Parts: sequence; C-alpha cells; structure tokens
Amino acid sequence: MAAVLISLFVVLSVAAQAPAAPQPQGPLTVLVAPPDAAGAPAHVVEFAQEHVAEQLESRGLRVIRIETVTRKLAAAKRRALLRCHRTEPSCIQQLGAAGKTEVVLVAELGQFDSGYRVGARVYGAQDGALITEQLTPGVPEEQLLDALTQALDAVVPRTLRALRGPPPSVPMADVPPPTRVAAAPATEPAPSTAPAVVEPTSVETGQVKSSSARRWAWLPAAGGVALAGVGTVFYLKAKDRFDTLDTGGSVDAPLRDASALASQGRNAQTVSRVAFGLGAAGLVAGAVMFLWPDDAPARVQPSAAAIPGGGMVGVSGTLP
Repeated sequence: MAAVLISLFVVLSVAAQAPAAPQPQGPLTVLVAPPDAAGAPAHVVEFAQEHVAEQLESRGLRVIRIETVTRKLAAAKRRALLRCHRTEPSCIQQLGAAGKTEVVLVAELGQFDSGYRVGARVYGAQDGALITEQLTPGVPEEQLLDALTQALDAVVPRTLRALRGPPPSVPMADVPPPTRVAAAPATEPAPSTAPAVVEPTSVETGQVKSSSARRWAWLPAAGGVALAGVGTVFYLKAKDRFDTLDTGGSVDAPLRDASALASQGRNAQTVSRVAFGLGAAGLVAGAVMFLWPDDAPARVQPSAAAIPGGGMVGVSGTLP
C-alpha cells in the first residue's frame, strides 16, 4: 500500500511540474491610428490610410480602423483622442484601450522639400512603448503607396516575432527525406568531324519544259489547213476548165472562147498550186514549232513564191 501511494505521489508531482500546453493565439489585433501627415494633402492622407489597412488585413492581422472607434465616442472624447500626440505613451495607451487591440500602428507621411518621409511605427497598446519602426525619406508623391507597402513588409514580421515569438519549427518527421537523383550515365563525346563539303552537281531530268513556240503551233497549222482547202477549190475549178477544153463543149453549150477558158484554167491552177504550197508550209511550220525544244527559240520561217507555170515552197531557219 505504501508503494502505491509513493508512485501516485511521484506521478502527481511530475504532472504538476510539467509546463502547460500553449494556448492557441488568434490573429494579432492592430489599431490603425491617424497618421502623422504634416503638410500632406487630405486626399493623400485618406488614400494612404486605407492602403495601410488593406495591406495589414492581407497579412492576416485583424485591423480596427480609427473611424470605427471614434464613431462610438462622445464629441469631447473623440476630439481629445484624435488630437493627442501619437508619439507619447499615454496617447498610445488611450488609443489601444479605445480600440481594444494589442498594438497601435501610426503611419508617417511628412512632406518636406526633398519629398515625403514615409514609414510606419508600431507601439504596444498596454505600455505605449515603441516595438519597431521603418522610415524612408525623400519619397516622391507617386511612390507613396509603394513606400508604405515596403515599410509594412519590414515592421509586421518584427511585431509578430516580438509578440508571438518565432514561428514554430517544422518537426523532422514532417520533413520529407531528400530524393536521390540517379546520375545520368556518362557518355563518350562523339568524335568531331569536319562538315562534309557538298560539291554542286548538275542534275539532268527527263522532263522537258513546254516550249513557248509550242503554244502557238496551232496558228500556222490552222492556216495551212485553210490554204489547203482553198487550193483544192481552185484545183477543181482549173480541172473543170481543162475538161471543158478537152471535150470541146457540149451540144447545148458549144465552146465559144477557148483562149479565155484556157487562161482561166491556168490562173486557177496557179492559185491552187500557191495555196497548196502555202498550206504545206503552214503545216510544216506548225509541226516544227510543236516539236521545237525549250533551249532555243524557233527560227523557222516558211516561204512560198509563184513562178510562171508553177510555184515554189521552202522553209528557212536553224534546226537544233
């Protein structure tokens, strides 16, 4: 029995000495006080105040605006609270008590000849002591919001470390082991070879481009056919005249002027020969133009001439 009592006493003693588990803490509460804005225009102060509140909320802080606090106060207390000097601990304590926050943030927008002095100061609400500050001089008006954002980037982490302590370290069990990346097998570099020089070679193909003269070969051929038809007509006419002279006419139509009829026959015969010659020349020229290769222009020129008792046909030019 005595041993059991002693063991129970030891367990209770150890439990009493063990530190209590830390209570979970909520987000840090901050009162955005009216800024120190000597010489700054009213619209600049308004924009800067709203920008600071939005930036603090985006960083996880619970923001209390000064307008929300003063709206519930009487006129006399509201004037006293807004006119207090925000660098004195007593003023900071009054602001913190009115907003029921842990810290009070005062933005600075002092206008000087060289530009604005922009920054932020954070005070403890209970004692009014300065926790941290970040100020940047010589800021132009168009860069005010950027400078305020940079100041908040500096003072918010410092304030959280001062009031909430450093962030908890990650347990080793939660850290994944490093993955081993297999090294790629070493490969031997390929031997460098000089680029091959390609000699230009002439390539002969069996395709023959259509000749420009071939497109017009139908013209002399068509003319030759037409002239052959004309020659046939005059040939038949001359044959008819000579047949009439041969037979000496008929009983119903006796031959009266044999010399005129013979002259007509000779003329028709001459025209027939010339037409046949020109037609043949046209057909020959069309054939030559159709078969003419592409590497040289066609230089074939047909010629025909009528001579007493007949005609002469010829072709002149340069063959490929």
